[in-house]
Amino acid sequence: MNDIIVDNELSDYWLDVCQRSILFMDVMRRRGNDMVAMTSQNSSTVLTFAIEKILDGASFTPPINYWLARVIPLQHPTDMNKRPYVVQDPRAGRGPGIAGFKKDSEIGAALKHGHPVYFIGFDAEPIGEQSYEDVIRGQIKFYREVARLHPCAPKLCAIGNCAAGYLTMFSAMQEPELFGPVLIAGSPLSYWNGERGRNPMRYIGGMLGGSWMVSLLGDIGGGRFDGTNLVMNFNILNFDNFLWGKQYDLFANVDQNSERFLQFERWLGSFGELNRSEIKWVVNKFFVGNQLTTGMLTTSDGIKLDPREISSPIVTFISDGDNISPPAQSAGWIADLYQDVDEIIARGKTIIYCLNHKVGHLALFTGGKVAKRESQLFVENMDTIDLLPPGLYELVLETPEDAENDTPLHAKYVARTIEDIKDLGYNSEEDDRAFATVNKCSQALDGFYESFIHPLFRMYHNPSVARMAKDAQPLRWNYWLFSEKYNPAMKVFATLTEQVKNDRKPVSEDNQWLIWQDTQAKFIASYLHNLQNLRDNLMEQVFFDVWGNQAVQKYWNTDVAIPRYTPSLTQFERDKLMTNYTAETLQKMPVTSRLGAIFRVVALLLVGRHEIKASNAAILINWAKKNYPQMSDDELRQVISSQVTVVWQDKDNALNELRKFVMSKDEAEQLVLAVEDILTQIGDVPARMVVALHELAQKLNIID
Repeated sequence: MNDIIVDNELSDYWLDVCQRSILFMDVMRRRGNDMVAMTSQNSSTVLTFAIEKILDGASFTPPINYWLARVIPLQHPTDMNKRPYVVQDPRAGRGPGIAGFKKDSEIGAALKHGHPVYFIGFDAEPIGEQSYEDVIRGQIKFYREVARLHPCAPKLCAIGNCAAGYLTMFSAMQEPELFGPVLIAGSPLSYWNGERGRNPMRYIGGMLGGSWMVSLLGDIGGGRFDGTNLVMNFNILNFDNFLWGKQYDLFANVDQNSERFLQFERWLGSFGELNRSEIKWVVNKFFVGNQLTTGMLTTSDGIKLDPREISSPIVTFISDGDNISPPAQSAGWIADLYQDVDEIIARGKTIIYCLNHKVGHLALFTGGKVAKRESQLFVENMDTIDLLPPGLYELVLETPEDAENDTPLHAKYVARTIEDIKDLGYNSEEDDRAFATVNKCSQALDGFYESFIHPLFRMYHNPSVARMAKDAQPLRWNYWLFSEKYNPAMKVFATLTEQVKNDRKPVSEDNQWLIWQDTQAKFIASYLHNLQNLRDNLMEQVFFDVWGNQAVQKYWNTDVAIPRYTPSLTQFERDKLMTNYTAETLQKMPVTSRLGAIFRVVALLLVGRHEIKASNAAILINWAKKNYPQMSDDELRQVISSQVTVVWQDKDNALNELRKFVMSKDEAEQLVLAVEDILTQIGDVPARMVVALHELAQKLNIID
């Protein structure tokens, strides 16, 4: 009997494997076809949403391959007086659209709440000899256009994902008056920072000897750098998933995961190119040179690229789920630029970070289950950010215990310090010295290459060789081999798939052969993961053995002075800045309007020194809009924000000034009634809040 059961299980399993294999190969066929279609169209995107291009960078002087489009909403009507959103995707080897390839995404969340949404995309090929600085100068025109289209709306919200975070911030640095909150998601702005034993991507430049390899690849491509080199670089970082994990997951769950797999692969296979000069600028300035957070980065025509020039709130979404943009790199720039929170406050800056431990950086802007709720909550509470006094905050997202994935998150802004940022991972001076040595060596090798090797490529440039080099890229063949264009035999799987779907017999989950299959798959994944860890550890050891060697550092003259300059090391004009900030706060201290008095009371009751609930802040804005419709959104936010600021700065003085404004008992009673209305809308007000309001009323001589 047992033998019969085993034989039946084996035959069922074998049939299931054969059917899954056919379905798997058909998915790979569709994947290859998608890659061919995407790469054959210069302006292809993976956006789910329809778009209408309204400004083309090809018409700029000099031209750039970027464009601005209006996203057409699918269902929800757009209110042109609401804050516009401008979303931008990374140009790092793949095409645009990943921030909107699902309905539940950054773009989808903004559209759902009636905001006008714009998308900055790019073509697969650069135009002529465009440089990265051309792109920096040209992109500000897109934001000017959005601001022009919405003169009555609050200032635009700019969202830059991954490498697009650089460009978004560069635009906000050039004309900060155009921008409301700036959100950067998964952007490694401080590339040297990290922790030993984790995140080996930062060592790659040192393993190659600097940026000369990028120059060589650009020359082999006839002046064009093939973006598949970047994509392959990212894939190799997690090669257990690249070589095995995602393919096996598709094979094992082909009935459920086919469309999801194809959705991502459509983007992963939409390869693009950069000009040689573009990728060199990025590598030299950011990855090897780490110049973005020095405060001294400027373009050739004198545009200062200093994040401290941004006057609006900056929000950075960071993840601890992969090593492409770990917290040390995507939040470490804050510690690079500012000594402490007092400096942030004195400079009038509002900086917020939100850390996700569960997802990788791609999931921050592609609409994963957790990240989807974060994007939704961020849009819902965008206007609350303008209410925060200057300072450094963590946006803490909390899910009730035993909650389902679709349960709304609770959010609060919690005051943090620079030490909290450094605890996420921050270089020692020893580590910085090693990276500074790499930078010095890179400059020398690149200079040698540009003087003696690069001219030979220019002299003997051959477009056919460049095309052959591009076509020989193994990552492209990984797609082409399964496409019908390059492998007509794959067409048979389209027919076989229809037959399999009509007679699909998936095996039961308790089948012992299926259990054996999963066990072997986990063993392979574990083996590859161990190899990956071994490689990462070896890479780190070699990096510091070479570039941390005192003799090597002495040769490159990096064994003296400070290895890495950051503005936070300098003594800023603390006394002058703090004096100016205090003076500005004192100017806001007197209560000059009934609305100001109402929110002075609310601030005294609700706003703790160390945290603010996002939901409470949203209720304050909605109440103000309803009861004071004649005031603009910016005016209302300014009133509320100023009251929170003065209460945080000097609570006793704020109360004294409130007493001066309340001249009559009748007027004071109306004030308390308004505050009670707000507290009622907040709901679930603790008993201590009612007691506090009663005590405050007594201090105002309202109640005997």
